[in-house]
Amino acid sequence: MYAVGENFEYIIEDEEYDISVIGDIVMFGDEYLIGENIDGKRYVFIYIEDEERVKLVEEEDEASDILDNWEEEYYAGGTDIGDWDDDSYYEREDKITTGSGDTEEYFEDEDYSESEEDVDSFISGLMGD
Repeated sequence: MYAVGENFEYIIEDEEYDISVIGDIVMFGDEYLIGENIDGKRYVFIYIEDEERVKLVEEEDEASDILDNWEEEYYAGGTDIGDWDDDSYYEREDKITTGSGDTEEYFEDEDYSESEEDVDSFISGLMGD
């Protein structure tokens, strides 16, 4: 079966499409793939295990139900892990404590590059020169 992120070609209504797998879901005891063409149109495919191939779910109501369930459960309903309200990890990277209990100062370091001299000095120190 195809994994999320893989592509495959499929002929739909006598036209060949390059389909990107954007998700999968198991429903009704069957495994379905959610695919998207380059124009962003989504398709639902059923994985036929015995033949190790996929087949387009052509019945619109069935495909729509499967797509809705997938979107609700996996795609649209989730939270972005980086946007959690109580996630203080990202806050810690952006601020420094200035000493007094609840006073914090935000800072930006404009130059993250290291000079060649610093690197050479570091390497020399490691080598024992």
